Amino acid sequence: MHDYEAGTYDIAVIGAGHAGIEAALAAARLGLRTLCFTVNLDAVGNMPCNPAIGGTGKGHLVRELDALGGEMARAADAACIQYRTLNRGKGPAVWSLRAQADRRRYQEIMKHTLERQENLCLKQAEVTDIYAEHGAVSAVRTCHGAVYRVRAVVVASGTYLGGRTIVGDVTRSSGPDGLAPALA
Repeated sequence: MHDYEAGTYDIAVIGAGHAGIEAALAAARLGLRTLCFTVNLDAVGNMPCNPAIGGTGKGHLVRELDALGGEMARAADAACIQYRTLNRGKGPAVWSLRAQADRRRYQEIMKHTLERQENLCLKQAEVTDIYAEHGAVSAVRTCHGAVYRVRAVVVASGTYLGGRTIVGDVTRSSGPDGLAPALA
């Protein structure tokens, strides 16, 4: 397989989970030509472990993202099944709101948001290399040999990078929900 020039962007975001989505949207909304990579387009915004937005730690982060114009809180509200206040048996300082989301609806909303965003291109590909020239990021390369020239990279690979599942004594390479892991 030969490498080929696939395009030029200001920034590449590797991963389209919570962090990657917010990073890609923030960059694109600042007017930067942004490229967001995901191992699988059907996994954009996937919440395989716990389809909840909120809680004591994550709830604070979601409020900060919301204040900065992020999407997580908006998507959670649009996909919400139920809201619950946690820690009601303790003092009000530790009460926290948690929204239980319809995980497939949340994914649909987030993918649609990325697809509609000006200055943002969503690509299904595994990034295998990050290149630098003169001490600065210069490009990313996918497993298929596509080389995208970029000025910066945000790595938000989440649970796919070297992913594995363990069931009893059996361990195998796997991403969330049985999808392919990013191994290369």
